[in-house]
Amino acid sequence: MAGSSKVAAGGGDRLSDLPDGILEHVLSFLPAADAVRSSVLSRRWLRAWAHAPALNLSDEHLQDRFLGFARELLARYGAPDVPALNVTLGCESSLGPAAAAWLRGAMERAVESISVTVTTPGTMHQLTLPRGMRAKSMTLRLSGVPFKHGPLVLPDPGAPTSFGALTELSLSRVRLQENVRPLGEFLSSCCPGLRKLRLTKVSGGLVADGGLQLWPLVLHLDMLEELVVDRVESFNKLQVVSASLRVLGVHSCFESLSQWGIDTVVEISAPRLDVVGWSGSLPKHISFENGSHCIRWLSGICFYLPGRESQSASAVRLLEMCSVANYLSVYIDIPDSTTPSMLTQEELDHVPQLPNIRVLSLELVAILRFISCPIAPIIFSFIRRCTNLTWLHIDLSMLHQFSRFNRAYLMVPDNNDTEVKKPCQSSDCNPWKACRDQLELGSLREIRISGFMGTDREMELAHVLFGVGVERPALERISISLFPHLRQGMDGSPVCSAGATSPAFKRMSLPFPQLLQHMDSIADKMKAQFPLVEGYWETIPRKELTWSRTC
Repeated sequence: MAGSSKVAAGGGDRLSDLPDGILEHVLSFLPAADAVRSSVLSRRWLRAWAHAPALNLSDEHLQDRFLGFARELLARYGAPDVPALNVTLGCESSLGPAAAAWLRGAMERAVESISVTVTTPGTMHQLTLPRGMRAKSMTLRLSGVPFKHGPLVLPDPGAPTSFGALTELSLSRVRLQENVRPLGEFLSSCCPGLRKLRLTKVSGGLVADGGLQLWPLVLHLDMLEELVVDRVESFNKLQVVSASLRVLGVHSCFESLSQWGIDTVVEISAPRLDVVGWSGSLPKHISFENGSHCIRWLSGICFYLPGRESQSASAVRLLEMCSVANYLSVYIDIPDSTTPSMLTQEELDHVPQLPNIRVLSLELVAILRFISCPIAPIIFSFIRRCTNLTWLHIDLSMLHQFSRFNRAYLMVPDNNDTEVKKPCQSSDCNPWKACRDQLELGSLREIRISGFMGTDREMELAHVLFGVGVERPALERISISLFPHLRQGMDGSPVCSAGATSPAFKRMSLPFPQLLQHMDSIADKMKAQFPLVEGYWETIPRKELTWSRTC
């Protein structure tokens, strides 16, 4: 207390006593306009901003004055090189040709990273990349709305071009001027050190009638380690040749072209490819020229039930191609109004045998109040195909949301779903006894369930996994995360959300006290129905229920 009083009385300024490097680092987190204003604090701060390792420019409060401020800022910066340049444009007045020309020059001065983000509903005026850049990473998002793409012009192939330092590139909402220079040719010849490439909503230009131009992406990059293409719907060919590629993600890229009957091709030559994330349709022709034997991790795959086997054909085809994979992450989409009669055994049986899968993650994409079919046989149909499974995760979180498009409203089960019921042993009252008798969990060591609320249909699933008659000799641990997630809000009051970092639910179908009562009852319900005498249950109130083996 005495020391604090002495500092306060003396008016000590601890920030000004910091070393130059730390003070400049602190200023690098501020918007550039605020960093410049810090010069009025004292002589010590006068030019500190001019050596900050990052300049964060935004037109949020400057609007028409932004371009003049940006030019003056770079002119007065304390060195020719700017380590990091981050530009956010939210005003239509900042998207014109003058701003694009300034931006092109500013990008030449950056030596570490460049980030340009358009947030306004308009698109950036045609941005032409400079002929040379020294930055190691670049992120461009040239439109503030998903359905508009800002034009990007690559350097003329006839001029000397140098992007040798670039190792990471992300392009989003960009329309390429493919008639000037193909993106693949530019990257392959000018960016030999590129290691990570992400393309999101990138198109290849416009044809005369205003439609999208089909374009190929051909990459020959020996250093490329990670490639993700997301909702790039206008390319008809993806060819990648890389000795270093380990991660490949292709998401929703071929749906439209497949429906139109356009020939599409994917050719991957990557002997070290380890992880493949794929969602949506496969192209008409796909090949892994070094074989798919090195692929160990498959994620993002979606199965559609019921009555939509054709939409699941791509997932089945990919699983058959990558049959040696050990890890599998799957979304199971159950449409609204699905009834038990719609869920036939034939549809559940189209999942291929997966004897090499050791880790299986299943996420249900469905709203419980809109479907009347059970969820246990659906999940069972996947588990029984993985005969050597060691780790299983089932995510049920989405089941309890109001709708697919309104995730801010939590639906809590009726009170009669929370009653503790005695376990049913006969096959007449327990429809999943036959499933349990067929289920082999001989190698399964750990089961994790998230988003659990103890509804009748969730308890049917628990009977399949934990009920009497299920063989589980290797099982060591069960972890059940209760839903919703409870945490302390900014004002100290409890907050309900889908996850630790998710926004709070705006509405709930039960008052908060009744929700807490419901969550408290789940542990009692599970312990009563599944004693599992080989181990013991432990409870973290209103958060998690775990079981551990003791013998």
